This record gives sequence, C-alpha cells and structure tokens, in this order.
Amino acid sequence: MNTVLGNLKTAIRGTHHAIRRHYVPRALAEFQWRFNRRFDLASMIDKLTTAAVQHPPMPLATLSLEHVDG
Repeated sequence: MNTVLGNLKTAIRGTHHAIRRHYVPRALAEFQWRFNRRFDLASMIDKLTTAAVQHPPMPLATLSLEHVDG
C-alpha cells in the first residue's frame, strides 16, 4: 500500500506542474485508466491498436478539450 501511495504522490507531483486547469479532468482520467490496467500490460498494446482502428479520426479541438468550459 505504501508503494501505491508513493507512486500516486509522485505522479500527481510530476503532472501538477505540467498541466493547466482545464486539462485536469483528462489527466485524472488518464491516470485512472493506467492505474486500473497496470497489471495487464501485455494486452495493452493490442487493445490500444484495436481501439485506434475502430474509431474515426478526431479533430484537434476535440482532443485538446479547448471547446469545454472549465
């Protein structure tokens, strides 16, 4: 448990200086996604490739969340 909390603190401390306020929900969602899948690293590439092929391209504004008020 101490290792998990230490990794969480380090991740938050490291990303705190690199993200702006309106990117916080996206950064937390990314952390949650990585944390929940940390034990299944072997299949992560296959799942990511499948998701990338099955979904259409997204405009940059959608990816950067600039259209969302925050």
